[in-house]
Amino acid sequence: MPSGDGHYHFHNGVNCLFEMPTSDARRILPSHLQPLEVQHERSILSVTAFDFYKGDGGAYDEAVLAILVPPRVRPGERLPKAALYPFVVGTSTEVGRQEGIDRWRLPHLMQDIEVTFKEEGERIDISVAAGGDPILDLSATSYQFGSSDLLFHTFMSDDEGNFVSHVTMEGEGYSEHEFENGSLTLYEHEMTKGLTLDEVNDYPFREQWMKTGVEKFSPLKGA
Repeated sequence: MPSGDGHYHFHNGVNCLFEMPTSDARRILPSHLQPLEVQHERSILSVTAFDFYKGDGGAYDEAVLAILVPPRVRPGERLPKAALYPFVVGTSTEVGRQEGIDRWRLPHLMQDIEVTFKEEGERIDISVAAGGDPILDLSATSYQFGSSDLLFHTFMSDDEGNFVSHVTMEGEGYSEHEFENGSLTLYEHEMTKGLTLDEVNDYPFREQWMKTGVEKFSPLKGA
């Protein structure tokens, strides 16, 4: 297993944020983390998809469901854009899945998923399924693309403890807006079983789309 930073290059990285019940978020999160709320009893579900074409895990597609939590901010350190707790990750290959499990301690769906990306002008439609069963459909739109370098804190938790990685996202093109043009459909599936599906908003309050980028994970530290 490679040591040091992890590098994962992608053509498209799409992330949208949706309101979800805080009761679901609290049930999913480990006890040392608390959800961020956009309003009383409404927390934030992050839905992300990547099409990695090279990197430490090879070429594979990935879908991630996560909950936003407060970052760990320390004097003199760079302020992260957000902090997340991924509660389930799906990958299209076993190699990509083992990279995420063994190296980054991320909880995974233990079967390959199928992810389709369909880009048309200012819109991208993403469908995620496994064994022919639908998991989610995600749509996002763009505003203005510009280069970007973003920092996130990503938290992990397993039987051996609690961990954090500083994750940077660098892209030649990055768009972010809050026009609520995208959409989300969630289906009953093992990946979505922790969510009350009909209480998750079907439109995002924030849409992020990065093109021709790289995701970099720093080595895990205790959290």
